[in-house]
Amino acid sequence: MVDWDTVERRRSRGWDWDRIASDPRVDFHAEEGAGDPGRALRAMYYQRRSKSRRGPSASERGAGSDLAPEKRWNLVRVAALLAPMFAAWFVLALVFPSPVGAFLSAIPVLVILMLLSIALLGFALLRTADRWTTGVRNSLVVGAVLGLVLAGIFGLAAVVSGCPTLTATTSPEPSNFVVVANPLWADSGIPVFFFYGSIACPYCAASSWAMAVALEQFGTLSGTHFDRSSPTDAAGPSTPEVVLAGATLQSRWVSLHVAESTDNQTITAAPTSGCVESAYVSAYDPGGSIPFLVIGGQYLHVGALVAPAKLAGLTPAQVQAQIANQSGPAWDAISPIAFLLEAFLVKVNGGQPASVATNSSVANWLGQIH
Repeated sequence: MVDWDTVERRRSRGWDWDRIASDPRVDFHAEEGAGDPGRALRAMYYQRRSKSRRGPSASERGAGSDLAPEKRWNLVRVAALLAPMFAAWFVLALVFPSPVGAFLSAIPVLVILMLLSIALLGFALLRTADRWTTGVRNSLVVGAVLGLVLAGIFGLAAVVSGCPTLTATTSPEPSNFVVVANPLWADSGIPVFFFYGSIACPYCAASSWAMAVALEQFGTLSGTHFDRSSPTDAAGPSTPEVVLAGATLQSRWVSLHVAESTDNQTITAAPTSGCVESAYVSAYDPGGSIPFLVIGGQYLHVGALVAPAKLAGLTPAQVQAQIANQSGPAWDAISPIAFLLEAFLVKVNGGQPASVATNSSVANWLGQIH
């Protein structure tokens, strides 16, 4: 039986009919009296193509017929379409985490889809001898174009939904903060302080004290209460905390946004409010690590600000008493980070308010951040 796929490939490379007919992979055996093999193969080829255009009969479409039409979609072609599609989409979502990656983040969603499709393509290619047919090459090109189109559609949808344009490039700042060259994230002109966490998380619990101390320097913080993190979390069971979920801040300098899950037994992902919060989480905290902090859309921190071990064995009231007295081991652990948070908030407010900026500890941090 003639291998017509091989014939097509040889023709695309400019082989003449005699050379194609003599190729063992073509598997052509001319009948006796058929004359020149190349001419006989050519006649069979055009006869076959003519019948294919007219539409072969049911018997001709049988599994053993040379006239059986080539499958337009098989595993190789499907995988060859998906792999470049997700690859192109992943790259654009990685470079433009928002708006392109606002709804489907580059990490982990698109990178997983890309790796799965590449693995599928590799598996499919190993199962066939015809690896780089015209159909496969066309599928690769179409897939790449489709990936660009889908990335554009998702990016446009995010922009229409109000998602910000965020950069993936970060630069280091003190205490594992980073700075990004994003437009100021403001609410009615007031820089946003965004906290993403969980009451059950011991790292969030320990860090909450520094956040509360810092925020109170910029206005009136209300709606908070004391609690403890999960008693079963090995990282810091029952760490005392200030719960910021539901808190409000009356301030002309800071707009408080909090997404904190309120289950104090099990760490769960907090629901974000609106596209902007979701965009920052998907862009800079795709793994969902907490606590996650954004100050003015430009200064970011993922992970603990204060180690839970620094507050081990203390009650919330005891921690609060040390803060009020500004003395004790808890205060010594909390205050440096509180002053750093104040410095970042002063920075996004253009050096204001002066009452905070002139504090010597805050001024020291201001000299170290960009």
